[in-house]
Amino acid sequence: MRHFQLLFVCLLVLSHGLISNNQSFAAAKRQVVNNPSIKMVIIPRTSQQMAAFYEGREFPANAIEATRSVCFFTIGIHNKSKAIIWHDTQQWQLNSKAGKIDLISKKQWRQRWKQLNLPQRFQSTFRWTLLPKQLDFQPGEREGGNITIPRQAEPFDLTAHFLTGENKNGKPIALEFKNLRCAKDSDQ
Repeated sequence: MRHFQLLFVCLLVLSHGLISNNQSFAAAKRQVVNNPSIKMVIIPRTSQQMAAFYEGREFPANAIEATRSVCFFTIGIHNKSKAIIWHDTQQWQLNSKAGKIDLISKKQWRQRWKQLNLPQRFQSTFRWTLLPKQLDFQPGEREGGNITIPRQAEPFDLTAHFLTGENKNGKPIALEFKNLRCAKDSDQ
Protein backbone atom coordinates (compact mmCIF):
# COMPACT_ATOMS: atom_id res chain seq x y z
CA MET A 1 0.00 0.00 0.00
CA ARG A 2 2.80 2.43 0.83
CA HIS A 3 4.29 2.05 -2.64
CA PHE A 4 0.93 2.97 -4.18
CA GLN A 5 0.70 6.08 -2.02
CA LEU A 6 4.22 7.14 -2.98
CA LEU A 7 3.32 6.56 -6.62
CA PHE A 8 0.24 8.75 -6.09
CA VAL A 9 2.32 11.61 -4.72
CA CYS A 10 4.70 11.35 -7.68
CA LEU A 11 1.79 11.36 -10.13
CA LEU A 12 0.13 14.25 -8.33
CA VAL A 13 3.31 16.33 -8.37
CA LEU A 14 3.91 15.57 -12.04
CA SER A 15 0.31 16.16 -13.08
CA HIS A 16 0.13 19.48 -11.26
CA GLY A 17 3.31 20.61 -12.96
CA LEU A 18 1.56 20.07 -16.29
CA ILE A 19 -1.74 21.58 -15.15
CA SER A 20 -0.10 24.76 -13.94
CA ASN A 21 1.38 25.52 -17.38
CA ASN A 22 4.83 24.38 -16.34
CA GLN A 23 5.18 27.03 -13.65
CA SER A 24 7.65 26.19 -10.95
CA PHE A 25 6.42 24.79 -7.65
CA ALA A 26 7.76 27.90 -5.96
CA ALA A 27 4.52 29.57 -7.13
CA ALA A 28 2.63 27.03 -4.99
CA LYS A 29 4.41 28.36 -1.89
CA ARG A 30 5.62 24.98 -0.77
CA GLN A 31 7.52 24.78 2.50
CA VAL A 32 10.29 22.35 3.39
CA VAL A 33 11.86 21.44 6.73
CA ASN A 34 14.98 19.35 6.29
CA ASN A 35 17.16 18.22 9.17
CA PRO A 36 19.48 15.22 9.71
CA SER A 37 16.56 13.01 10.87
CA ILE A 38 13.62 13.94 8.69
CA LYS A 39 12.56 15.91 5.65
CA MET A 40 8.97 17.11 5.35
CA VAL A 41 7.47 19.04 2.44
CA ILE A 42 4.08 20.77 2.39
CA ILE A 43 2.61 21.90 -0.93
CA PRO A 44 -0.68 23.86 -0.95
CA ARG A 45 -2.97 22.75 -3.79
CA THR A 46 -5.51 24.94 -5.56
CA SER A 47 -9.09 23.78 -5.90
CA GLN A 48 -8.59 23.73 -9.68
CA GLN A 49 -5.55 21.43 -9.36
CA MET A 50 -7.47 18.98 -7.20
CA ALA A 51 -10.59 19.17 -9.35
CA ALA A 52 -8.50 18.38 -12.44
CA PHE A 53 -6.85 15.45 -10.66
CA TYR A 54 -10.18 13.89 -9.64
CA GLU A 55 -11.83 14.76 -12.96
CA GLY A 56 -9.02 12.82 -14.65
CA ARG A 57 -10.13 9.81 -12.58
CA GLU A 58 -13.73 10.33 -13.76
CA PHE A 59 -15.15 11.43 -10.42
CA PRO A 60 -18.76 12.66 -10.61
CA ALA A 61 -19.28 16.44 -10.73
CA ASN A 62 -20.89 16.59 -7.25
CA ALA A 63 -17.82 14.90 -5.68
CA ILE A 64 -15.44 17.23 -7.50
CA GLU A 65 -17.47 20.18 -6.26
CA ALA A 66 -17.18 18.86 -2.68
CA THR A 67 -13.37 18.88 -2.99
CA ARG A 68 -13.46 22.55 -4.01
CA SER A 69 -14.87 23.57 -0.61
CA VAL A 70 -11.78 22.52 1.37
CA CYS A 71 -8.04 23.14 1.33
CA PHE A 72 -5.68 20.40 0.19
CA PHE A 73 -2.02 20.16 1.11
CA THR A 74 0.23 17.48 -0.35
CA ILE A 75 2.63 16.21 2.31
CA GLY A 76 5.87 14.35 1.68
CA ILE A 77 7.86 12.83 4.56
CA HIS A 78 11.26 11.12 4.40
CA ASN A 79 12.84 9.39 7.40
CA LYS A 80 16.54 10.17 6.94
CA SER A 81 17.56 8.70 10.30
CA LYS A 82 18.59 5.21 11.37
CA ALA A 83 15.66 4.99 13.83
CA ILE A 84 11.92 4.47 13.43
CA ILE A 85 9.97 7.72 13.28
CA TRP A 86 6.33 7.48 14.37
CA HIS A 87 3.85 9.61 12.46
CA ASP A 88 0.44 10.40 13.94
CA THR A 89 -1.56 13.34 12.59
CA GLN A 90 -3.39 13.55 15.93
CA GLN A 91 -0.08 14.86 17.27
CA TRP A 92 -0.07 17.71 14.75
CA GLN A 93 -1.18 21.17 15.81
CA LEU A 94 -2.69 23.60 13.32
CA ASN A 95 -3.39 27.07 14.66
CA SER A 96 -4.45 30.40 13.23
CA LYS A 97 -5.19 33.69 14.95
CA ALA A 98 -8.80 32.47 15.18
CA GLY A 99 -7.76 29.30 17.03
CA LYS A 100 -7.23 25.59 16.46
CA ILE A 101 -7.86 24.04 13.04
CA ASP A 102 -8.82 20.37 12.75
CA LEU A 103 -7.87 18.11 9.88
CA ILE A 104 -10.84 16.68 8.01
CA SER A 105 -10.76 12.99 8.93
CA LYS A 106 -11.34 9.96 6.71
CA LYS A 107 -14.52 9.35 8.74
CA GLN A 108 -15.79 12.84 7.91
CA TRP A 109 -15.01 12.26 4.23
CA ARG A 110 -16.88 8.92 4.34
CA GLN A 111 -19.92 10.73 5.73
CA ARG A 112 -19.70 13.38 3.01
CA TRP A 113 -19.39 10.72 0.30
CA LYS A 114 -22.33 8.81 1.76
CA GLN A 115 -24.48 11.97 1.61
CA LEU A 116 -23.51 12.35 -2.06
CA ASN A 117 -24.08 8.64 -2.81
CA LEU A 118 -20.55 8.44 -4.21
CA PRO A 119 -19.82 4.95 -5.57
CA GLN A 120 -17.33 2.93 -3.53
CA ARG A 121 -14.67 2.88 -6.25
CA PHE A 122 -14.36 6.68 -6.07
CA GLN A 123 -14.35 6.64 -2.25
CA SER A 124 -11.50 4.12 -2.34
CA THR A 125 -9.52 6.22 -4.82
CA PHE A 126 -10.02 9.35 -2.73
CA ARG A 127 -9.05 7.58 0.51
CA TRP A 128 -5.91 6.27 -1.18
CA THR A 129 -4.82 9.86 -1.94
CA LEU A 130 -4.91 10.88 1.74
CA LEU A 131 -1.89 10.81 4.03
CA PRO A 132 -2.23 7.91 6.47
CA LYS A 133 -3.30 9.04 9.95
CA GLN A 134 -0.63 6.89 11.63
CA LEU A 135 2.51 5.27 10.28
CA ASP A 136 5.82 3.90 11.42
CA PHE A 137 8.50 5.30 9.12
CA GLN A 138 11.35 2.84 8.91
CA PRO A 139 14.86 4.21 8.27
CA GLY A 140 15.08 5.55 4.73
CA GLU A 141 11.32 5.24 4.13
CA ARG A 142 9.30 7.91 2.32
CA GLU A 143 5.56 8.48 2.39
CA GLY A 144 3.17 11.05 1.09
CA GLY A 145 -0.43 12.00 0.56
CA ASN A 146 -2.91 14.79 1.10
CA ILE A 147 -4.33 16.35 4.21
CA THR A 148 -7.49 18.44 4.06
CA ILE A 149 -8.79 21.22 6.28
CA PRO A 150 -11.77 23.56 6.12
CA ARG A 151 -11.01 26.47 3.78
CA GLN A 152 -9.15 29.23 5.65
CA ALA A 153 -8.85 32.87 4.60
CA GLU A 154 -6.06 33.60 7.07
CA PRO A 155 -2.59 32.04 7.34
CA PHE A 156 -1.96 29.37 9.94
CA ASP A 157 0.95 27.47 11.49
CA LEU A 158 1.47 23.73 11.66
CA THR A 159 3.66 21.94 14.19
CA ALA A 160 4.14 18.27 13.35
CA HIS A 161 5.24 16.16 16.32
CA PHE A 162 6.90 12.77 15.79
CA LEU A 163 8.00 10.15 18.30
CA THR A 164 11.15 8.17 17.55
CA GLY A 165 12.75 4.86 18.42
CA GLU A 166 11.54 1.27 18.36
CA ASN A 167 9.39 1.76 21.48
CA LYS A 168 8.63 5.44 20.86
CA ASN A 169 11.13 6.30 23.59
CA GLY A 170 13.66 8.20 21.48
CA LYS A 171 14.11 11.92 21.24
CA PRO A 172 10.87 13.49 19.92
CA ILE A 173 10.94 15.66 16.81
CA ALA A 174 8.86 18.80 16.24
CA LEU A 175 8.76 20.42 12.80
CA GLU A 176 7.32 23.91 12.45
CA PHE A 177 5.72 25.42 9.37
CA LYS A 178 4.75 29.09 9.63
CA ASN A 179 2.23 31.12 7.64
CA LEU A 180 0.75 28.32 5.59
CA ARG A 181 -2.10 29.40 3.35
CA CYS A 182 -4.84 27.68 1.45
CA ALA A 183 -3.92 28.01 -2.22
CA LYS A 184 -6.24 30.02 -4.46
CA ASP A 185 -6.83 29.25 -8.10
CA SER A 186 -5.17 32.59 -8.88
CA ASP A 187 -1.94 31.18 -7.35
CA GLN A 188 -1.41 28.91 -10.36
